[in-house]
Amino acid sequence: MRKLKINSRDVKFYLLGILSMFILATIYDWEENVAAFKEGFESARNPEFKSLE
Repeated sequence: MRKLKINSRDVKFYLLGILSMFILATIYDWEENVAAFKEGFESARNPEFKSLE
């Protein structure tokens, strides 16, 4: 059985790929992310906050 060799370059590219997918998903759903942030912020400020859903 062959032993896997994982270099630091492999780890860097893997983390770069995860970061780039996170950034693309955030940009693609920007309006939904902003609305969710505002709803979460309001619910944290006001414990009796009712969700719109």
